[in-house]
Amino acid sequence: MPTDTSAQDDDAQAQAQQEKNTTREGILVRRGQIWEDLDTRQSKRRVVVESVADGEAQVRDHYGTKHSTISASRMHRHSTGFRLVEPGELKYGAPTASSDEKTESR
Repeated sequence: MPTDTSAQDDDAQAQAQQEKNTTREGILVRRGQIWEDLDTRQSKRRVVVESVADGEAQVRDHYGTKHSTISASRMHRHSTGFRLVEPGELKYGAPTASSDEKTESR
């Protein structure tokens, strides 16, 4: 009786793809993440990941004027690398409750 190994092959391919898209620090590079260039010549440039495949991230700068490709292997803390920007560091993005919006308990 033949067995269906296509599901196992798909799982193995998905896992291999995920490993390629993971940085040295173990961060999975995903669409929508914001990374900061640590190269001092770049003046703290930040890029947004538009897509990731085969260990290559297609990114655009914050203004959307420049597009480039960055290898996931470069996305680590190093003088010429990148670091993942934490949501709390952003001056824009998801709205947060203002200080005058307080919930009252009765």
